[in-house]
Amino acid sequence: MRSATRSGVDTISDLPCNVLDGILGCLPLKDAVKTSILSRDWRYKWVTRQELEFDYQFFVTYACNQAKAIIYQVLLLHKGPILKFSLGGSNLTIYPDIDHWILFLSKKNVQEFTLCGNSLNNRYHLPSHFFTFHHLRHLKVDRCLFHPPPDFKGFEKLINLDLHFVTFDPAILRNLIFRCPLLERLTLRWCTNFDTLEIDAPNLKCFDFRGNSKSICFKNAPMLEKLIVHLNSRVSMVASPVCSNITKFFCHMPCLMQLDISGHLLEYLTMGGLPENHLTSLNNVKSFNVRAMFFRSIKHVSGVIYLIKSFPKLQKLTIECGMKSEAVEPVVQYLQDQSSLCGAVKLLQKVHMSMFRGLEVEMEFLRLILASARVLEEISAWNYEHLLCLSSREIMDNMKQYQRASPNVKFIVDEIVVEDALL
Repeated sequence: MRSATRSGVDTISDLPCNVLDGILGCLPLKDAVKTSILSRDWRYKWVTRQELEFDYQFFVTYACNQAKAIIYQVLLLHKGPILKFSLGGSNLTIYPDIDHWILFLSKKNVQEFTLCGNSLNNRYHLPSHFFTFHHLRHLKVDRCLFHPPPDFKGFEKLINLDLHFVTFDPAILRNLIFRCPLLERLTLRWCTNFDTLEIDAPNLKCFDFRGNSKSICFKNAPMLEKLIVHLNSRVSMVASPVCSNITKFFCHMPCLMQLDISGHLLEYLTMGGLPENHLTSLNNVKSFNVRAMFFRSIKHVSGVIYLIKSFPKLQKLTIECGMKSEAVEPVVQYLQDQSSLCGAVKLLQKVHMSMFRGLEVEMEFLRLILASARVLEEISAWNYEHLLCLSSREIMDNMKQYQRASPNVKFIVDEIVVEDALL
């Protein structure tokens, strides 16, 4: 910079427009706008910036009316396409103005759009012109009402759809997925409750669902690699299924590699019983995560054991232990009757268990893992000190006495003191 000043040459201003746009794009929007005071030539260089983000920090910094005026000014001065637009904050309640901004953006070829409302009770209703964003590739909507018009033709270029606390007619989702043929990632968190959640997405690679649904059907998901399903509540059925839910659930996802499920989904999967043969459609699963697994529940434990036996390539197992007041003896006996895991954990390397208490049933589960996993490298567990039934030293001593298929396995048991956790 000093040599450029002495020679009187402004090397930065002479850079190609696309290079300048790239430099300005790396700056926060507030700093990019400040470059307008550098010189007359720089006054409007920022107006071609292709990414505009008015996030939480923006709405904390400016009062509502001031924030609204800034956004209007930025949009009115802007020239060219806006490829990425983000809007959201704690005081985002200026709904009529958002309608105007979205109408303006509908002509700007937006490819990535994020809108985060601030109220669960007074949600923003996405206007009809929002559904004309034909160039969208990434869409994230939080705390809004999502009701496409009857003539909605879909987002043909969309690859990532992320909906949080969004209210919509459950029947809309099936049509929306169908009209997004390139969709690869779908996230639904705490949205509308479903009777039947049906997924028919030939290019879907990742599906993350957290909420309520009485049933889930993967009609067509041949490319699915990562699946997260956390049900908020139990699924109650009037009559037992004719055939096993677990077979129907997994039969159309041969590419699955990462599975993350909740205890409530385990109960749903075990309805109709567990088949005698293991599922060949799950041959590629390498990572298995279970949230809120109740070791006192025979359905939970038998479901997990069945799934583990269906994962011949499993490398990482993570379990969050839950609490449940049921008899332990039948589950302990079930685990003791399992002589081995039939070679299913021959590639298992790491086991991690959180909220682990050291109960007899939990220890029996680890005993079974240790006896079967030949390349196991590490078993780690943790819980708060006051919730442990055994001390960390007692847990480790017990595990070291079990028969081990892997001679080099490392044991880690952490006791967290509440005072330390609050620091």
